[in-house]
Amino acid sequence: MGRGHVRVKRMVHRRLPRPAELRELLRPAPIQLDATQRRLNRAASIADLRALAQRRAPRAVFDYTDGSAGVGELALRRARETFRRLEFHPSVLHDVSKVSAETTILGKTSAQPFALAPTGFTRMMHTEGERAVVAAAEQAGIPYTLSTMGTTTIEDTAAAGPGARKWFQLYLWRDRGPAKDLVDRAAAAGYDTLMLTVDTPVAGSRLRDVRNA
Repeated sequence: MGRGHVRVKRMVHRRLPRPAELRELLRPAPIQLDATQRRLNRAASIADLRALAQRRAPRAVFDYTDGSAGVGELALRRARETFRRLEFHPSVLHDVSKVSAETTILGKTSAQPFALAPTGFTRMMHTEGERAVVAAAEQAGIPYTLSTMGTTTIEDTAAAGPGARKWFQLYLWRDRGPAKDLVDRAAAAGYDTLMLTVDTPVAGSRLRDVRNA
């Protein structure tokens, strides 16, 4: 060593960790007796939930829910590719002690900038079907849309989510009588928005459903 330099030797003493230091690291997960809930708890992503549904649901039911129209399901693949390209650009060095995604949709407040879209035959995938979805929408503070092809009545769906904002999706048939009846029932049950599906003069070709007969 050069003049003026002093070497300091630092001694490191090893010891076993104390139980109090391990308590936060080794907390056991609570015992879950419900087998369905155990499976759901292991799902960490939408892909995990899809794989779980594929194993548990009958093939025709899963394919109806998972599939889309067209050869090669091109529109679905394009939608997924578009979603993958989306990026969030965070605004840094701002106060985030109070963060809100609240926005206005069609003149009313929504806790998130989206709504739950209409899906037909929901009870094929879950026994509670539309009741469960509208209740979840009510809890999340976002709009819910009931499909014309729903498997729960307009009135029963409304009763399952009395505080939810409810929309109704309508297919336009050549006979306008049934459509008017559905719209009148939806209005009477508190649905405040009508969502018209106007691109189905010819139904889409869903090849998975064709193969599943």
